[in-house]
Amino acid sequence: MLFGGDEEDVIDMDASDEDRYEYRDVRRRVRRRLRFVRHLVMFLALNGLFLLLDAMTGGSGPANLSWSLWVALIWGVFIGWEFISHFVAPSLWGREAEERMVQRELRRRRGT
Repeated sequence: MLFGGDEEDVIDMDASDEDRYEYRDVRRRVRRRLRFVRHLVMFLALNGLFLLLDAMTGGSGPANLSWSLWVALIWGVFIGWEFISHFVAPSLWGREAEERMVQRELRRRRGT
């Protein structure tokens, strides 16, 4: 009876470790999304300010791509890369994609 209780404790401990791992993974993903939203808001606010400042100081306008548009363009590329790496890429080559591929390969080998 005592050994059975110990085995159950080990099983429960393993399950709680798995739960902690899953929680940590989900929390990391949420933090990445929140970081992206903060970057996007900062991008929009500062580039709006830069465009306003550029217009008030006699910027050359969109025809010649004034300095504020260059800043927005370069920063926008980085924001786009961050979006792809946090929202698009995990579904393409993240853990979920790996698990789907493993399951598909197992089904193929079993002939089902």
